[in-house]
Order: sequence, then C-alpha cells, then structure tokens
Amino acid sequence: MEKLTSNELQFLVALLASEESAVNELKTEFDARGVKDMRVQAVLQGLISDGTVGLTKFQNEEYHDYSKRESLGLVENWASFVLSPLQLFLTDEGYKRWETDDWGMTTKRARSLMFSNPGNSIRI
Repeated sequence: MEKLTSNELQFLVALLASEESAVNELKTEFDARGVKDMRVQAVLQGLISDGTVGLTKFQNEEYHDYSKRESLGLVENWASFVLSPLQLFLTDEGYKRWETDDWGMTTKRARSLMFSNPGNSIRI
C-alpha cells in the first residue's frame, strides 16, 4: 500500500469535511488506506487549528458547531472521538481554501485519490 504524504492526507480529510461526513469515516477511510490513527489525528488537529475544518453535532434538528478549542479537545481522545456522533465540515475559510489551494499536488493526483477509495466512504 502506498504511503500518503501529509498534503494528501490534508486533502482527503478536507474532502470528507466538504461532504460533511461523520467523524467515524475518518477511521474507516484511513484504516482502509493503511494510515495510522496518529497521522490522521495530527492532520485533523492542524486543519482545525488553521480554521479549515470544524466539528458539529446535529441535535434537535439543528447543527451545533464546536469552537476550535472544544474541537481540539474532542480530537485529543481519538478512540472516543471516532465513535462520536459528530460531523466534519469546511468552515468559510475552508471553502475559500478548497476553491483556491492545490493542496501541494496535481489535479491528476487529487482525482486519483478521490476515485481510488478503498474505504468507500467518499461520495462524489
């Protein structure tokens, strides 16, 4: 199994966030790609810290967004976090980045990552 770069991991986590995926998809997607939890956790922490990705919970027909601080606290306990009923989302800054950033890879590579989906959780 090929080793994914940090940029590729960031892209794939942001892709899941762009689809407002449940956080458990982080586990299934990256386990299928052979990526260690600690790497995914570190990438997610970075994307939360820089304002690209946020966490939310759908409750009583409303979304309740967590602050950066709260989100980072939740991600700290990875085993519990990936079992929680939370969702990822792209923040406003995240959408701007999604539209303009090349994530340090070619479009061809990005497409390859999107469509070589061993976890089957990315819906395009």
